[in-house]
Amino acid sequence: MTETAELFDRIEQSENILIACHRNPDADTLGSGTALAFFISYELKKQVKLFCVDSLPKNLSFLNSEQFLLPRDELNLKNFNLIICVDCADYSQTGITEELLKIRGQIFTVNIDHHQTNTQYADLNIVKSASATAEIICKLLMEKKATFTKEISTALLTGIISDTTYFTNAGTTKESMSLASELMKSGANIKTIVKNTWKKNSPEALKIWGKILSQLEFNEEHKIVTAVIGRDDSLAPEVFEGLANFLTTLYEANIILVMRETPDNLIKCSLRTIKDHIDVAKLAQKFGGGGHAKAAGFSLTGRLEKTEHGWRIV
Repeated sequence: MTETAELFDRIEQSENILIACHRNPDADTLGSGTALAFFISYELKKQVKLFCVDSLPKNLSFLNSEQFLLPRDELNLKNFNLIICVDCADYSQTGITEELLKIRGQIFTVNIDHHQTNTQYADLNIVKSASATAEIICKLLMEKKATFTKEISTALLTGIISDTTYFTNAGTTKESMSLASELMKSGANIKTIVKNTWKKNSPEALKIWGKILSQLEFNEEHKIVTAVIGRDDSLAPEVFEGLANFLTTLYEANIILVMRETPDNLIKCSLRTIKDHIDVAKLAQKFGGGGHAKAAGFSLTGRLEKTEHGWRIV
């Protein structure tokens, strides 16, 4: 039995299905999960819930994910026959590792992802090299001969557009472009996607960008650009990622490192590169993170302190 056949066989045998997105949800995890939820609910007529340990980004409300959303305080994995994790490289990315480990061997789990650092943690692992997890979901639904509604097409295109940085980064392929074209033919609303995921910066956010850009550090020896967002600089996670992607235009830099302090004493680090010979996922893994060769991330506990020699973690 193929992976696709086993996935849909499991779905069709299950009455209550949970789709888990990763913490600090982005357009790919939410677009992938929402598209799958629409298909399972409206075409297969199954009960499906979407779960994310963190709040959904306001700029992605156009995906209409909320109709499937399961509140954190109502989560009980034993209520489900099947759990599908989307865009999660390992259990920890879901934010509910303990709960998932408790039901291991009792409830069938599926892992659909495109991260090269994926740990193959589920009963069924559909992990492939692709521009986005949304691309994998798109191909799975095509194999199933699913009906690509406007909602499904828009959700999938949102994930692909986001993870390819509007078809400009190294993850962009002929296949991702071809699938995007097919999704637009099926009614994906690209104007709405671009309006909400790209042209979304407020004047306040751009002022913070200006402050951050004025304090960039450039390591001449290793050609690493570092940008720091302090805990007092309120910047939405999606804007934080946008800044990291924007800084890749600095061609002299080998690696872009953007660090953001959070009120709960965490430092979220985002790594980017456009250099063919550099794999930032390997660097992120050394700090407990992961991702792709050209875009990865990790988190550290502590606070950032500026010294005469640069930034340090205390």
